Formats: sequence, C-alpha cells, structure tokens
Amino acid sequence: MTTRTLLVDADLLAYRSSAATQRSYDWNGDGNKSTAASFDDAKAAAEAELERLIDILKPDEVTICLSDDFRSFRKDRIDPTYKELRSATERPVYLYEIKDWMRSEYTVEERPWLEADDVMGIIATDPSRTDERIMVSADKDMMTIPGKLYRPHVQKDPKRPLIFDITPIQAIRFHFWQTIVGDQTDGYPGAPGVGAKSIWAESVLEAEDELEAWEDVLCAFYSKGLDEHDALVQARLARILQHQDYDGVRPILWLPPYLSEAERE
Repeated sequence: MTTRTLLVDADLLAYRSSAATQRSYDWNGDGNKSTAASFDDAKAAAEAELERLIDILKPDEVTICLSDDFRSFRKDRIDPTYKELRSATERPVYLYEIKDWMRSEYTVEERPWLEADDVMGIIATDPSRTDERIMVSADKDMMTIPGKLYRPHVQKDPKRPLIFDITPIQAIRFHFWQTIVGDQTDGYPGAPGVGAKSIWAESVLEAEDELEAWEDVLCAFYSKGLDEHDALVQARLARILQHQDYDGVRPILWLPPYLSEAERE
C-alpha cells in the first residue's frame, strides 16, 4: 500500500502564524508603534494549521520544509539583487522561534543555500521514492514542479481536497511563463514590459515541449531588445529545483534544452 507524505512549505506557515498573532499599538498617539506578540499564540496557530492539513489530507507522514534563512544560491550565484526588497521588510517577532519549534517537533528537511520551495521540489521529484508526495503551499511557484500540489487558499470543500496533479509539460510551461512575466514578490522582472496577456506569455502556455516553450521565451526577450543571457538569468531565478538540479551538495543551474550534455556540464 502506497504511503502518503505531505511536503509542507513551513516558511510560509511560520511567517503567517507569527504575523497573525501579533499586534501593533500606538500607545502614545504619536505614530511610534510598538509590537505585542506571544510565542505561545504563534505556536498554537502553527500547530492548528498543521492539524487542519493532516485532517484534510490524511497523510502517513508530514515533512516540514524550511529555507536557509541567511544564504541563497540565487542571490550568490545568479543575481545579487534577488529578493532585495524583502530584506527591508520587518519580520514577525517569533518567526525564527516558530521555525526552531517545528525543528524540535516534526520531521524537517532543509539544505544549505536552498529555499523551502527547492527542498520540496527536490523531494517531490525524487524517482527513487515510492510514496505519494503532496506539496502543500500557497506559492504559485510550486506550479513549476511536476507532481501533486495542494494549495490551501483555493480549497473550498475540506471534505473533498482539491489536489492539482501537475504534468511535466504543465510544469515546463509555467516555469517559462514565470520567466517571461517575472515575479515582483521575489524581485525579478522577467522580460520588462511583456505582461501576462502578451502573445508570448499566452503562447508559452500552449507549447508542446520544452524547446518550443524556450523559443517563446526568447522571442519575448528579443522583442524588448534583450538577449539570451538576459532570458537565462530570469529562467534560473524562476526555476524551482527538481531532483536532477541538485547533486547533494549544491544546485546545478538550469540550461536551455538544446545544449548537449557536455555543454551542460
């Protein structure tokens, strides 16, 4: 009998549970706010959400996936401005404490230099595993990973969980769509001025294979006076790692599909 494992985006869970249970107060009416927060409340919120997921999806195992909070291979090896705007955003008070609590209470997977998304993607696409793995995340980036995905925020009927079964070609299409349109949250622009309603963004969602999809990407970048290098940087930023993109120590940066194996190495 196949076992079911949940791969939970615990970065998002920790952030939301910590942020939702803290309050800002302007005690003196002078605009200088102070924050009141409770670790116990944040922990209770995180625990309640995990229990809710377990009740809905009924897994045999739960794996908590976390990011390296202080190092990023995308920032170090691809683009130093990656997620630059986030560095100025104030973190919830108990964000790191909630992550440490999850490390002490649950099975946790994390890798140096990788984000939780990458950890989920690597495990979800591991061909040596025989369990049914379900990624759990509200992040649309996980649509770039072939496999099963549960997005809690689009769930309408808890008795009938909506689990997306993303095929390899669907994952390729969405990866390249993301490469074209960019992601403001993660701080990469895609092909500037080429929006989601452009001919290239719409065409890439109909591509028959990776090569055809990449040609759409190149056309989008060429239309703005950019070149293949510019497209490659954006594709690498948009790429959530899969099992073949990680050698056990460090990421293997994505390359266009027409390169030979020797060129890829």
